[in-house]
Amino acid sequence: MNIFSKNLFKLEFKRSFKSLMIWSISLALSLLLVIMIYPMAKDMFEALEQMIEYLESIDSTFVGMLDSMGGIPDSGIEYFATEGAMFLQLLGGIFAALVGFGIINKDEKEKTVEVIYTLPISRQKLLFTKMAVVGVNLFIFMLIQVLIVDLGFLLVAPGEDISAIWMFGLFDYLMFLMIAYLSMFLALLLKPNQSSFIAIAIPFPLYIITMIAYATDNAFLKSLKYISPFTFAEPIGWLKEQSAFELTNFIIFSVLTVVSIVFSFMIFKKRQMI
Repeated sequence: MNIFSKNLFKLEFKRSFKSLMIWSISLALSLLLVIMIYPMAKDMFEALEQMIEYLESIDSTFVGMLDSMGGIPDSGIEYFATEGAMFLQLLGGIFAALVGFGIINKDEKEKTVEVIYTLPISRQKLLFTKMAVVGVNLFIFMLIQVLIVDLGFLLVAPGEDISAIWMFGLFDYLMFLMIAYLSMFLALLLKPNQSSFIAIAIPFPLYIITMIAYATDNAFLKSLKYISPFTFAEPIGWLKEQSAFELTNFIIFSVLTVVSIVFSFMIFKKRQMI
């Protein structure tokens, strides 16, 4: 059974293209700027190493706090993990949430819902095509970020091993997909014509939870990392410490996303036009 509409895909992609390019290019240029100042930051880090050695000699608690935030980077990729990748994840997560929520909400806000819903296309095909547009948008978004980051390192640190960034980008893409599809589910649960900024309620608190979980020694707070998808793609663990992959967290949110997609189809099928 054909559950994909090529014409609808083109229409939805065209409607979202401008926003996609604005977000993608703006964030990519910001990341490029972060990388371009790496040579200056590298000199500063070398000076900080001496200060850290002194603080360790007096057993300062500041050292432990600094370590929880990633410590002093020893390479360009570690620098990106602490200064650029975290920035990418937060803004990328917000963008993914807005994309997912908006593709459901846009028809209602722009008063085109009556036209879209009365096309000779089943509700199943309509929603699946919208999900495909979200997936392609986020893939393009993430590809642009990784390519610009690679370009930045080729310019300022050509000898740097940045191969891990591609795998990190892949799992960031999967995380953004989860956030986007959860946001689509949220849009379907709420009344039509809601503000898309409501979707930020998904990525922002979860990002804060992950930051708290990694910055504390409290066992309960550390366990909260399993309720956030930012955990399995946590940049310091991925790019700096090469920590073990958080498989449990990944499985939890993969299952949650699949369940939300199933319920999204059920709700969308019965959704009333306005």
